[in-house]
Amino acid sequence: MVRIIKNQSFFKGIVLLVALSALLTNIGCLDLRTCQNDIFGKYVCYNDSGAVNYLLLKDDGSFLHYYKKNQTILTDSGRFKRSKKNNCILELSNWKSFNEKGESFDNFINGLLWIDGKYLDIGPDGNSNTSFKKED
Repeated sequence: MVRIIKNQSFFKGIVLLVALSALLTNIGCLDLRTCQNDIFGKYVCYNDSGAVNYLLLKDDGSFLHYYKKNQTILTDSGRFKRSKKNNCILELSNWKSFNEKGESFDNFINGLLWIDGKYLDIGPDGNSNTSFKKED
């Protein structure tokens, strides 16, 4: 009888460790960003003072990315939606990296932007000089 109790205690300890591990893993994956519901509007990227660079999120789920520097005008458009896995991430159906590289942009099949208060960030690490800031 004592041996069974020790085995049950061992089993309960393993179950507790697994549950605790799963909980800690989920806490590590929590996104502590401020994800407002109203994301529609104009977001401007200020990384190049010689360029006009903005992203317009429309309430019909479409977007327009506009970039102008000197005589060069670049535009991109597509659809966006919030990620089903993380409500703080916008998934864009098409993405060109104007705000990061200007005329030397990369063309991606899709793109991700992280919502953080007034910012749309290029990466999950927070706002940078290539983030977009919502205009008031």
